[in-house]
Amino acid sequence: MTPRSSFRVVLAVAALAAIAPTHAADLAATPFRVRPYLQNPAPDAMTVRWLSEAAAPGTLTCDGRTFTSTPVLTRDLDYQMAEPAGMQHASPPFLHSVRVTGLEPATSYPYAVEQSGETAKAVLTTAPRPGDVGRGGGVRLFFYADAKAQPASRESRTDWTASPSLPGGPRPRWVGDRYVIDETTAYRTNLALIAARAAESLRAGNPVLCSIVGDLVESGGEQRHWDEFWRHNAGTFGTLASRVPLVAVMGDHDIFGGPPSDDRLRDLGGYAGPVTLLASRKFLTYFEHPENGATDERHIGRYHRVDFGPVTLLSLDTTNGGSDDGPDDTNHDLDRKDAPHIPDYAPGSEQHAWLKRELAAARDRNAVVFVQFHHAPFSAGRHGRPPGTGDGKDPHSGQPLRMLAGLFKEHGVRAVFCGHDEMYEHSFADGVHCYTVGIGGDRLADPATDQVNDRQIFLANDHAPERWQRDVLESGGKHYGHVEVDVSRREGGPGYSVSITPVHVFPILDPDTPGTVLDWERRTYDDALTFEVTPLPAADVDAEPAPTAETP
Repeated sequence: MTPRSSFRVVLAVAALAAIAPTHAADLAATPFRVRPYLQNPAPDAMTVRWLSEAAAPGTLTCDGRTFTSTPVLTRDLDYQMAEPAGMQHASPPFLHSVRVTGLEPATSYPYAVEQSGETAKAVLTTAPRPGDVGRGGGVRLFFYADAKAQPASRESRTDWTASPSLPGGPRPRWVGDRYVIDETTAYRTNLALIAARAAESLRAGNPVLCSIVGDLVESGGEQRHWDEFWRHNAGTFGTLASRVPLVAVMGDHDIFGGPPSDDRLRDLGGYAGPVTLLASRKFLTYFEHPENGATDERHIGRYHRVDFGPVTLLSLDTTNGGSDDGPDDTNHDLDRKDAPHIPDYAPGSEQHAWLKRELAAARDRNAVVFVQFHHAPFSAGRHGRPPGTGDGKDPHSGQPLRMLAGLFKEHGVRAVFCGHDEMYEHSFADGVHCYTVGIGGDRLADPATDQVNDRQIFLANDHAPERWQRDVLESGGKHYGHVEVDVSRREGGPGYSVSITPVHVFPILDPDTPGTVLDWERRTYDDALTFEVTPLPAADVDAEPAPTAETP
């Protein structure tokens, strides 16, 4: 039975259940196009960014110091001509980015941003030193994927097919085949739970990081979709990113073009080379990630390493790797010659060489190593099919990423986090745990009927059966959520204890009004994993990783 938690998500249920604000209200003139949000955490620094309507400088006050921003017009954040006029701001915004340095590790600092007469306040918390933890004894990370933010999600409820039922009654007739809330409300609720858990961790003195494993938006080339994403993360829907730094990797939808721009560029849409560049520039404008040393400046920011106390998080760009239309190609809709701005990940590429160096260095540091990229190498979903076109294949398959499994095992990677298939699924391959965390806010997908994942340990669709009591779902079912990771000092010796917990936001239904959500509850799937990581002796850093207590 799915464990319950006494922790409840404190939300204005009626407000969340209602239709989101109108598009006209979204475009109302305010100084902030995007409210302040945190980027590129370090033990002694943090970047604070925001976007404004006007070109006026803003001020950031933090640690007793005041910084004046330099606004930069972001033409890459303009709209395509085919986007609905009623969803467009009159002009591109101005980006403000301030790097605050000279801070203490694992320390919280209130900050305030003033822009054109309006002030936004929040608190930032720096990362611990590498190998260290917060004053509460640990760090906490959140992983989710496939938010696929877009205005249309406000009126869209995903398919919700039943998982196998246990004794307790079948689904009531009113359920039908749609989830109980729309996708926008689902994403807001999921982020609200992350924000509540982050606040709890920060109060205990444990720094927090949130990572989005691709497909942040439905169409990366459509600016209105990015507007919607930031309404959730640093805007009218929520401000998690004002208090918790965001790390992100690109997914295939983040480079997807959307509608054509004008008659001169009839093919500008889908995965045409020029539009994947346009979409990529939008992503790279918003996010500041650590430098990766790429020789091609177009690849800077697309893959990166973040050190967060005992954790090293390596992020890859897998949106178009391998040989065109070959068994290692993750995008059969895009030729490499048309998209040189997308780095390859296959052996022989610069990104692959970077990954090998970073894995070796992290192992030498005895870091707890996590890797993330969008395409899940082991999946029961449609993207788990072999790469290609035609029956039984998928043009955006994650199978090519299996080529990295041996490298991950060799260097002691503890877990790999992916998205793409919009399910919660846990696999175990070559000694490494692989999670599909695509339950952020879009679909609640079903596994493919012709696809079997023989490395699977847990799939929410199959291993969390619904239990109904008349019109109330008591437990089980596939729901929106995320994965929560806690890393703390190991008791009784050197090293760390790691727990990886799959979380879902469970709807508490009204027994008297079928289909009405009264509240939300934090629950976990029966797939929690806990293990210890002990440091390798200095003489053994080139040997096989030491065994740990983890079990699949």
